[in-house]
Amino acid sequence: MPELALPPPAAAPLLGGGAALGVWRLRQALHRSSAGQWYSAQHALAGGRAGAVLVSQRSERAADVMLRFADQAGELGQLDHPGIKVPTDSGVTPTGQPYLVLDWAAGQPIIAACAALSLRERLQWVVQLCEILRYAHQQGWLLGEVDPAALWLDLEQGPEQGLTLMGLGLIRMPDPADPFERGTSPGALPSAMAPERLAGEPPSLVSEVYGLGALLYLLVDGRLPDELGDEIADTSPAAAWPSLSVGQRQQLDDLLHRAAAPLAALRQPSAEALADELRAWLAEASPIAEPAVIDAMPSPTASGSTAPRRGWRLALIGIALATLAAAGLVSRQAMQAGPGAALAQPFKR
Repeated sequence: MPELALPPPAAAPLLGGGAALGVWRLRQALHRSSAGQWYSAQHALAGGRAGAVLVSQRSERAADVMLRFADQAGELGQLDHPGIKVPTDSGVTPTGQPYLVLDWAAGQPIIAACAALSLRERLQWVVQLCEILRYAHQQGWLLGEVDPAALWLDLEQGPEQGLTLMGLGLIRMPDPADPFERGTSPGALPSAMAPERLAGEPPSLVSEVYGLGALLYLLVDGRLPDELGDEIADTSPAAAWPSLSVGQRQQLDDLLHRAAAPLAALRQPSAEALADELRAWLAEASPIAEPAVIDAMPSPTASGSTAPRRGWRLALIGIALATLAAAGLVSRQAMQAGPGAALAQPFKR
């Protein structure tokens, strides 16, 4: 069975439990990812409301992300799906690091959770992700980058409702004239981005499929496509599961090869089409025995609070400008003009 592991994150000081970030109080540090450090948090005024806080490093990318969310915050807040969480608050830590707050989701990142699951279960979770993306597509959104650390699984809920997309990579269906459509999410990994995206093209439904294909490679084989180099077409990711028949292995290999094909024209046209092929394969494949169970990451109690989202577009723009200024990317004159004037390492086997 392939080994699954998250990439080693950059070192950053952890914030202690009880630290105040605006109206939020941190409870404990969770996992670290290429996007930054995740924490669980509690609202200081609405005691029953829990949140997930992502604290990023000061960088041009972080500022770009804050500006993009400032531009799209109102529209993102209209998404209403139990499997999607989007930012609801933001700010800057006392040390100058920008942070985003999302409503709480129980579980742990997909890579850690799937280490204890069979092949069938891993593929079922990808099908569930495609179903979440179906809803996003219907609302005019797509997943610009697939960040495994932003996919959280609650294994107690089962494959029908236990997956949550921490929607930092969601963007509007691209408009070539809009520069925000070419932005990257805080957890964007070159290894999981389609070649045309790396070449500067805007995201699309087909580039989204490549990200899903990269996730499938990681879950099935333990490696991302770029780790296989030019020989990717000759590899058999399904060979990591010897209990598969020759026919099952060949069919799964073909599915993965097309999903992560360098040429967009060779891929499945959408996440919905990819999900249909996965369902067809699962309908004929025999169940795969589960590996040994690993310890689950503790998480705070989920909250059902429906507290209204606060308007924070100008705050985000100000935070982004402050981040850019700290990095020397915005002039003192631009800062004095006010916010309105401004408008991973690969996974290891």
